[in-house]
Amino acid sequence: MNEFVIDFVYEQKHFSGLVIPREQGSEIVYTVKVESQDQELNLDLIANPCGDGKMEWCFSGITSEAQRYDSAFLQEIGEAIEKYETSGQ
Repeated sequence: MNEFVIDFVYEQKHFSGLVIPREQGSEIVYTVKVESQDQELNLDLIANPCGDGKMEWCFSGITSEAQRYDSAFLQEIGEAIEKYETSGQ
């Protein structure tokens, strides 16, 4: 599993993230390092698919900086990971 970069827009602000997939037991989890285009946000967290049919994203290791953002922001990160993974890259 190779690391990759995600790009997404949330509330009209551009974000990029370095995603490092790794196996944890029988699941794949993603260490994500997100930063905003203007360098105002630097965020480290761990994301993994969860919920019914693995259709949602769960996050851990969330820094106090990330707690300022709502769950929609975090789900946007998960959706960007999913989009990359399903694109076959």
